[in-house]
Amino acid sequence: MSSAPSSALWYAFDPTWYRQTYAPLHEDIVPLSDPELEDWYAAHGAPSGHSPNRYFNEEWYRLTCTSAMAGLADGTYRSGFHHYCTEGLHDCSPHMLFNERFYRSHHADLTEANLATGGYVNGYDHYLRAGDSEHRTGHPFFSPTLYLSNRPEEDPALSHLPPFHHLLHMPADLPDRIRLSRHFDPIWYQAMRPDMTHMVQCGLAPNVLQQFLTTFTAGRF
Repeated sequence: MSSAPSSALWYAFDPTWYRQTYAPLHEDIVPLSDPELEDWYAAHGAPSGHSPNRYFNEEWYRLTCTSAMAGLADGTYRSGFHHYCTEGLHDCSPHMLFNERFYRSHHADLTEANLATGGYVNGYDHYLRAGDSEHRTGHPFFSPTLYLSNRPEEDPALSHLPPFHHLLHMPADLPDRIRLSRHFDPIWYQAMRPDMTHMVQCGLAPNVLQQFLTTFTAGRF
């Protein structure tokens, strides 16, 4: 039997990350204590489309998981994250650069039995707690080796992090500036598709890679 979702690394609310991410838009959350902030997220942030931590991207999830949107529309779920914790964790993508089916199908050792024995909730939990450190990849558009050769070394305190974790600590526009895989060249893409660049500049997407994946390839892997 799989472990409860609450044991997964991607499950916990991160008050420090949340405050840094959303305080510029909601100054009233700055003085809240961590428990008060989590309550505020549950009451206001989650329904508004906020992510609870750096591991789960609510915006991406709502764009790519149709069953989550149906559940939000009929009131079954409070947020995409609520849907993911309840049923989406086995087949929906919590981040643009992780796909559960791709990860499990490309690593034969990640059987249900082995995940359960290791105490992992799903493939994403394994990836965050073990697979990333082993330089496995969870998506065809993210190459750990290429990222390690291209990633910025602006903060030495982050140099110990494995590839995907390191990326999650970087600015959201980093995929616009460096290649994350051989499949997507962001500089070339922006030159060819200024309309997509404009959408990012207008705040409709965090970067052109997410815009590309949402428009053309989401759900195909």
